[in-house]
Amino acid sequence: MVKINSWLGQMAHNYLLIVIAAIIFFGIKSILGLLTYRHYNKELQQLHKKIDLLSKKISKE
Repeated sequence: MVKINSWLGQMAHNYLLIVIAAIIFFGIKSILGLLTYRHYNKELQQLHKKIDLLSKKISKE
C-alpha cells in the first residue's frame, strides 16, 4: 500500500510539472506570436501606404 501511495504521489508531481511546463511553453509561444504579428502588421501598413501613394500618383497623371 505504501508503494502505491508513493507511486501515485510521484505521478501527481510529474503531472504538475508537465502542466507547469505547458503553461510556460504556451505563454512564451503566445508572446512570440504577438511580437511577430506586430512586426508583420507594421510592414503591411507600410505596403498599404506605398500602394496608396502610387495610386494617387497614377490618378494625377
